[in-house]
Amino acid sequence: MKRAFILLLTVTLLFMAHSSLAQCPSASNRNVILTEGMAEVTGQNDSAKISLAVVTEGRNLDQVSSENTGKTTAVLKGIKGLNIKNLKLKTVNYRVAPQKDYKARPPKIKGYEVSNAIEVTLEGFNPEPLSKNVSKIIGKALESGSNNINHIQFYIKNKGPLEKDALIHATQEAMDRARILAEAAGVKLKRVVSLSTQPIHIPPRPQMLRAAEMKTEAAAAPPMEIGESQIRVTVNIAYEIEP
Repeated sequence: MKRAFILLLTVTLLFMAHSSLAQCPSASNRNVILTEGMAEVTGQNDSAKISLAVVTEGRNLDQVSSENTGKTTAVLKGIKGLNIKNLKLKTVNYRVAPQKDYKARPPKIKGYEVSNAIEVTLEGFNPEPLSKNVSKIIGKALESGSNNINHIQFYIKNKGPLEKDALIHATQEAMDRARILAEAAGVKLKRVVSLSTQPIHIPPRPQMLRAAEMKTEAAAAPPMEIGESQIRVTVNIAYEIEP
């Protein structure tokens, strides 16, 4: 009796599920028009990240480390002394690497290289002050003891407004394409059944700026062209159609 009841309940549930699915066809079973819209907007960069380092070499690890510490301290003090607003400093990497003489058998350690990498961040500037401040920072860093400028990356701090603008244009383009397709096919657009988007941030290419390229007169850092950044957005839209 109990088994019969369980069997009857199972059959009833399966029947209800089948009826529900039959009454609610999936979007893939509908007659739809699928279109895509894309928009790209450009904005002026207002921020920058500068990657620099103090690299020292020598035979004695204690002396090399001490020299590196002194130069790094001087670099940090020099940059802070510029009194630039919204400036952030942080150590991003500290590395001690033995230098080996591979001609010896077995290879022997002949010295050490100590590297202290620092990231300088400036955010929320107008173009001209940003360009000048980046040049000042590079000049002061090299003057104070930094001997490696890895790269400089300019970017936009708040991409929200640009992304919103791109979404509006991409959506409008997708809708316009759907209307053109419907008119050409002799059908009517009924309603939107699917809408999705995929923002694509195009990172600005970092400017490579080695200390060796600027000789020994570190204070005469080259002028900086901060450039622009782009945001590209793709919108996919599906319209249900009727004759």
